[in-house]
Amino acid sequence: MRIRARGAAFWTGLTPRGPRHFLLQVALLGSFEIVYALSGIYGRHVNGTAVANARGLLDLERTLGVDWEHAIQNWTLQAPHIFLTVANRTYFISQFTVSTLFLLWVYARRNEHFERARNALLAANYVSVVVMFVYPLAPPRALPGGGFVDTLDANAVNLHSSVINTLNNPNSAMPSLHVAYAVVLGVTGVLLTRSIAARTFWALYPALVTYSIIATGNHFVLDVAGGVLALIATPIVDRAAGRISARWNQRRAGRNTWLQAEREGASG
Repeated sequence: MRIRARGAAFWTGLTPRGPRHFLLQVALLGSFEIVYALSGIYGRHVNGTAVANARGLLDLERTLGVDWEHAIQNWTLQAPHIFLTVANRTYFISQFTVSTLFLLWVYARRNEHFERARNALLAANYVSVVVMFVYPLAPPRALPGGGFVDTLDANAVNLHSSVINTLNNPNSAMPSLHVAYAVVLGVTGVLLTRSIAARTFWALYPALVTYSIIATGNHFVLDVAGGVLALIATPIVDRAAGRISARWNQRRAGRNTWLQAEREGASG
């Protein structure tokens, strides 16, 4: 009984607006993973274009003087091994594990702020889907003759593992969703957490993720800029979500009024 009561209390605390609303949020954010996985079917057929785009992007970075990928990765490979370990592990856990746990915390404990964070993530996701098809881009590690190292290859679980490879689009480096998510989590974390230690961590989190994606050879510097710019679409998603929510509330209010009238009629 105690275990069941604790489970019920945990579920109630996790779903302050009810299970239906919670499952809707899971569906909204989780549906992108299906779209992303399906986009990999297209991505694997445009390797030539994606590699050509990567070479062009690297040339643009050289012109702009921001081709820092080799310098960052070479420094990481020559530094104490802890720096490479941090880069590899951050790359793998930041996008899904950290993001999921943080969003669950915001939903359960700071629910009034959840929708803004959710909308920002959805905006980045929607922009990335468009860019995937318009501008397929191979990551640095996949650039033939580029001199980049796939540092994740040494891990038991890597981007070439069967499950991850199935769910991954190999030519979707632009924009960096790792960075977009990190910026959203970082800003939200600074605003909503209370301890100095937590705020410091979230303030530094976007920089840590940026370091990891470049040091591991998975993104170019301009992919980072693309991840930040993708968040510009947030107000559009905010407006759309606001209208949908207003219509939903109107329908619920109308339904509740109708049910109340039916009950009163039945009781009369």
